[in-house]
Amino acid sequence: MNNKLYERFDPEMDFSETDHIIIGSGIGGLTLAIWLAKAGEKVIVLERHYVPGGFTHSFKRKDGFQWDTGVHYVGNVGKEDSLRPFFNYITNNDLEWESMGDIYDVVYIEGDKYEFRAGKENFKKQILHYFPDEAKAIDDYLLLIDKVNKRGGAFFFEKTFKPILQHSIGKIIRKRFHHFSNKTTLETLKTLTTNERLIAVLCGQCGNYGLSPNYSSFAAHALVINHFLEGGYYPVGGTDQISFKAIKKLRSLGGSVYIKADVKEILTENNRVKGIRVKDRFIACKSVISNAGVNNTFNHLLKEKDRKRCNFDLQNVEPSSGHLCLYVGLDKSDEELKLPKHNIWYIDDQNIDKLMDTVSIEDTASRYNYISFPSAKDPQWKIDHPNTSTIQALAIGKYDWFSDYEESNWSKRGDSYLHLKKEFEIGMLDQLYKLFPQIKGHVVKTEVSSPLSTKHFSNYKHGEIYGLAHTPKRFTLPFLRPETKIKGLKLVGQDVLLVGLASAMFSGVLCAISILKFRVWKIFKEINSDN
Repeated sequence: MNNKLYERFDPEMDFSETDHIIIGSGIGGLTLAIWLAKAGEKVIVLERHYVPGGFTHSFKRKDGFQWDTGVHYVGNVGKEDSLRPFFNYITNNDLEWESMGDIYDVVYIEGDKYEFRAGKENFKKQILHYFPDEAKAIDDYLLLIDKVNKRGGAFFFEKTFKPILQHSIGKIIRKRFHHFSNKTTLETLKTLTTNERLIAVLCGQCGNYGLSPNYSSFAAHALVINHFLEGGYYPVGGTDQISFKAIKKLRSLGGSVYIKADVKEILTENNRVKGIRVKDRFIACKSVISNAGVNNTFNHLLKEKDRKRCNFDLQNVEPSSGHLCLYVGLDKSDEELKLPKHNIWYIDDQNIDKLMDTVSIEDTASRYNYISFPSAKDPQWKIDHPNTSTIQALAIGKYDWFSDYEESNWSKRGDSYLHLKKEFEIGMLDQLYKLFPQIKGHVVKTEVSSPLSTKHFSNYKHGEIYGLAHTPKRFTLPFLRPETKIKGLKLVGQDVLLVGLASAMFSGVLCAISILKFRVWKIFKEINSDN
């Protein structure tokens, strides 16, 4: 084994000893690869991009600026939090987390400011400060958040059950969870309060799961909100450190990651996986695990007969939302510019459903924004990149706005496409100058990504960033499980469980359970003993 973290795929390489092939190097696939390799299985990870890591990877420019692509903050990874041991395990205890502080999110609605503070009691106290007449509604809301998360744990673990348990105790577990997941966020919150501004504030972070209150499942809302209740954290050195350190551990266990390996087909015979095809190369294996999203897996990597066998049907579930993003580089430090660690959610209409339904490409930059300050969150940045800072400003970006250019090639989409991006850049910079006037005159680098950029790099067909939309219907889909009806074909990634880094990681854990069965408990024991 060489010392490189990953290699470029070469059709002439010897893969004859491969047990498992994982398609896609997002955190779900890397987590599974590490657990399999630890159990002595021979595993390779194939990544179509030229950089591994999925939405944990960062992109860099020659002038030193660097930005995240998908992960902007993570919850529940404090020193005593439950997710910390799992991240420690896949990164070999080599990943540090920096707290974003007492305030992790600030929501602006029609000009009014609302702070989200770390810790359930602090959160409750702060929201009660804004809405002193809504004590019962706030208490009831937090109780519902607790209930959903308790039932959500059982609901997701049930995905590892074999059919005999799925049709008995599994049915009870799903029914208890569906009591919450079958209702929309707006429908549920309206049972707690008639205060529309309170509802808007509680839904201010809905961009984290990509749907407005009238369309999102309350279960998705509750699970995401609970994830951040104890505060937000950022990986020291940037989000790409998550995947780099995971790949380093995988390499130490004998696993390998290959880039520029665009899998074209999953091959089956007699309802059993035979292997995959990359370019003109066939690679045999005993199992294939797709981390490419269920739509890509079933509609683009499998033949129709396999799709039917798996009862795959997405007619009632849309892809999640797309986005536009302005990446900003500045020639002064965060301290000099007084940039915050916390994120900003800017919403110009408390009727978030109406806003998201009616927003246009012309006004998207001024209506709903998520603004992140990665260099301010990362203590390593000021050491490696002194006297500079970075901002990422996201807005709603509907795929239809760019569909005229979907057949064009990346970086060669023409002047009219570049004009759309430039208009967004101007509008988004204007929005940033209104919120942070001190940065004017210090912007030295800008780039814009669109849903077509997401499509190009992630291969999600509609430029979506969260896989399947988090509607009530999503949680009823029977094929969103690690095991499929094709022997040897497994699934990992955010589609299997829920949006977010932690959910993607745990999809890998659940898939490891389905493959390794009782052997997996040795790994759980090691995780517990290390912490």
